[in-house]
Amino acid sequence: MEIDRTGLLFASLYNQHLLTKAPCLTVVSELCGLQAQFANNPKYALRIRGSDFSETTWEEGLVKIWSFRKTLHTVLQSEIGLFLSARGVPDGWRDGWNIESNRMAYWSEFLLDMIAGGVYGREALKAKCREKGMVREEEQNVFHGWGGLIYEMNRRGMIAYAPGTAKNFVLCRDVKRMEQDEARAVLLRRYFKSFGPATMEDCAYFTGWKKREIQSVIEKHGIQLNPVLCEAREYFFTDMPDIGEIPDCIFLSGFDQLLMGYRSRSRMMDEQYKRDVTTNTGIVHPTILLNGRIQAKWKKSGNKLTVTPFHKIPQRDRNKIARHGKKLFQDKALEVEFE
Repeated sequence: MEIDRTGLLFASLYNQHLLTKAPCLTVVSELCGLQAQFANNPKYALRIRGSDFSETTWEEGLVKIWSFRKTLHTVLQSEIGLFLSARGVPDGWRDGWNIESNRMAYWSEFLLDMIAGGVYGREALKAKCREKGMVREEEQNVFHGWGGLIYEMNRRGMIAYAPGTAKNFVLCRDVKRMEQDEARAVLLRRYFKSFGPATMEDCAYFTGWKKREIQSVIEKHGIQLNPVLCEAREYFFTDMPDIGEIPDCIFLSGFDQLLMGYRSRSRMMDEQYKRDVTTNTGIVHPTILLNGRIQAKWKKSGNKLTVTPFHKIPQRDRNKIARHGKKLFQDKALEVEFE
């Protein structure tokens, strides 16, 4: 079986709910979470894909944890154990982050007690720790922005981050652990269903797992994948829709799963625009798929939508973008500005 690049893109759009919306919790689960370094990106991803999206309730049932590629992802609260098990849950405490293991144990218990007692906010917890005698250097290590004790407690399924922009924590309750290979098998089935057709290199890029680890789990758990060729490269999938027409304009969130799911983004983007989409520091901008190719990025601030095309685009395409932007944000008065 063979397919062209347009067919690859259509299948990805279809399987990732960019052509037909689905309930928000279904979207988050099937897409293996939503990358969440920037708090608004999961919200935008669900606004774009969610059939039941609500500005006031989209966070319900969701948390943020350190998941694939050691990055923050929004996942279902009920699936914390699945993602942590796939990554590997450490046993006990070890010295790290310039914190001795006995201090980790001490402060983790204190933080759990505080959160259970209703102190959820990051700054409020810092204040409680200071009252308990935590010195400034230890505080910086415990509440490190990209690690520290908070990170270690998350990896062990003790606490998670609340979704959205509030810097709050929630207790993880009834976290069900699995064997690592078993958890990875569940997520590999999801990946090739929602991201397929994809190569093994794509899967390794998305998960952060080695190809040999992926292939071992596939063989061990008898995961059935169907092969397809595109431009002499082998791709794999479990669900292939009938190929149809690609919409003329689709908005994508920052760090959108459509972009994060593949090592090669050739199905939706020209190489010359790589630096327009991803910064030197690895930030992936919110973008616009226009006539089947990513050709612009966008930013929303208040009632203003700013669109930056990567090259000169005709007025009819500007009109398409403005029309789709107003529809997406349900705001006919939205001010759309092109840079």
